[in-house]
Amino acid sequence: MMGTKMGSRHQSDFMFCEICGTMLSFDSRKYVQCPLCKFKKKTTEIAGMEIKYTVSEEQIRRELGLSSIEVSGERTRSMDYNVRCPKCSNKGVYYHTQQTRSADEGQTMFYNCPNCGYNFTDNT
Repeated sequence: MMGTKMGSRHQSDFMFCEICGTMLSFDSRKYVQCPLCKFKKKTTEIAGMEIKYTVSEEQIRRELGLSSIEVSGERTRSMDYNVRCPKCSNKGVYYHTQQTRSADEGQTMFYNCPNCGYNFTDNT
């Protein structure tokens, strides 16, 4: 999370209790309250503030369960370690999918071997 400094606290900390650090709850339109220690803050104090997050490639990869991500132009390629290259037998190839046939047919898998550079496809 990122925020701009506001005194000795970061602006992004406004949704957390100043006493115990628990996330504040909106219990009414007039105030936010800590569910643990019951600290209250007027909603007018936090009105208009926003939280900004920075998400890393690694966090996205973990969330999606991908082994690796490589961005190539506008296309994102993922690594599949269960597929072997038919040319050099390297286990682990980059892939991306694309709908190249009619909508009622499966997608085409495009593979690229990082070891020898061989490209191949599979119609699923």
